[in-house]
Amino acid sequence: MWQEDLVVELNSAEPAGRKAVLGKYSILTGHSPTHLYRVAKASGFNAGRKDRMDKGMLECGLSDGQIEFVAALMYETGRENKGPIMPMERAIQIAEDNGIINAGQVSPATLNRILRERQASKRHMKNPEPHTNMRSLHPNHVHVFDVSVCVQYYLKNGKMGIMDERVFYKNKPQNAEKIKTRLLRYLVVDHFSGEFYCRYYDTTGETSANLFDFLKEAWGRKEHAKAPFRGVPFVLLMDNGAANASRAIVAMLERMGVDIPKGRPYNPQRQGAVETLHTTIEQQFESGLRIQPAFDVATLNAWAFDWMIRFKATKEHRRHGLPRTQMWLTIRPEELRELPPDEIMQEFFAKPEEECHVYADYSIRYRGMAYSVRHVGGVHPNAKVQAILKPFKLPKIDVAFNGKTYEANPIEMLPALKGGFRADAVVIGKDYKSQPETATMQAIKRFDNMAYGDDRKKASIPFESLRVFGDHASKVDGLEFLPKAGTPLELERPAQIARVPILEFFKELKRAIGIITPELNAELRTRYGESITRKEADEEIDYRRHNDVAATEAKTAVS
Repeated sequence: MWQEDLVVELNSAEPAGRKAVLGKYSILTGHSPTHLYRVAKASGFNAGRKDRMDKGMLECGLSDGQIEFVAALMYETGRENKGPIMPMERAIQIAEDNGIINAGQVSPATLNRILRERQASKRHMKNPEPHTNMRSLHPNHVHVFDVSVCVQYYLKNGKMGIMDERVFYKNKPQNAEKIKTRLLRYLVVDHFSGEFYCRYYDTTGETSANLFDFLKEAWGRKEHAKAPFRGVPFVLLMDNGAANASRAIVAMLERMGVDIPKGRPYNPQRQGAVETLHTTIEQQFESGLRIQPAFDVATLNAWAFDWMIRFKATKEHRRHGLPRTQMWLTIRPEELRELPPDEIMQEFFAKPEEECHVYADYSIRYRGMAYSVRHVGGVHPNAKVQAILKPFKLPKIDVAFNGKTYEANPIEMLPALKGGFRADAVVIGKDYKSQPETATMQAIKRFDNMAYGDDRKKASIPFESLRVFGDHASKVDGLEFLPKAGTPLELERPAQIARVPILEFFKELKRAIGIITPELNAELRTRYGESITRKEADEEIDYRRHNDVAATEAKTAVS
């Protein structure tokens, strides 16, 4: 390459001869000497000059740090959707007021030019971030879901009305607050074909119940023959807000084999297919409601469904050039996963997992069927496993145990005329199959072998060579056992313990502590009855007097 030759010649030439080298290559390439010098530096040429003391300083005297401070000030004070809004004059004024740059050091025009050269101007900051194009493999491979507020329409007194933008706009939020519920547009789009399904809900916000109902409608069979779109996708893209608000739905979809990749917040390109379609529905369908308004949600959904059939069957998609329904109909049988029946969906949504007991034959009972779990690692009789319903695997299910998941097959049962036994049961007198040994059984075998050896006889004694008794006293050392003289025990008849009537005790207690509250009276009567021993009376008086003095001292310290 001539660039490499240019660098070699410049490096070998004396400083005074470099001008001639640049002139030579200027004739060969048509580039100016200044441009060639930049090309040489980019290709590795080093003139060997020392950096200037004012490197990094522009003619206006601003450093890179000062320029980036002004740019950062404009960026950070911008709006999320509109980008930077602060004028350059205001940004420079703030920088001057805070001593970042000197007053009059740079003009707004000059600083705007510098930022444009560095691709940090307002226009550059408003540019969308680079994104990667995504493709799907076939119909129902990827669906994109989103919910949008139908801001033009609302329900009033049970009927639908059209919002007047002169009344319901951002500067009059009090009017919008009067609306208790809003019409939400639920929308799902097939990424490959562009086929879609939308439905309106009158609700206070996004709920799991609405999403569950919508997905059943969108993915289920339609009664109309001209609406073939149905089936559960393999991947579902939804924004983080919808996923977080419907965690139960997300968990259900994941168990149905629907992958839900997590997306980066505020990334409209990821939801591009559905975002564009929201606008299309507003323009192509909702605009007609001003001419023929619907006054209830049922009518609105019926009209939307009727409009979708024609739009999807006749309007060519911009990307693939075919109507959406025609492209979706290219789906193959293995790509079309039919939605399970309603009763299974309801059970799956309400109770997707169930704890099951492992019986002695290594089986569990789930939804009226028996499943073998003999292959589950570490499982044993009386253990508890989690049975997980997987609609697209039925009649198979998943079984979770010790943090791992296994696939379980139902146990085949013989018909009633053949006895209704398990098909894998052994025939009496013809065959014998033992269940696998549990960890406990294996341990017991090791214990027996350790205690009796390989040749155990009927009357064998475990650990026969071990000595357990007969040598304990000899193990006691270090103590001097000297005889001790004792005191003869004198047995006397115990004297009668004197008791004091409870009323006499109360008089003594009152003289000692003052007032006796009804609660204390009841407490002492319950404890001692109608009399009390002399010892107990003295102990109670000392105890009550001590507590009374302590309480008095505590009150004095607080005051």
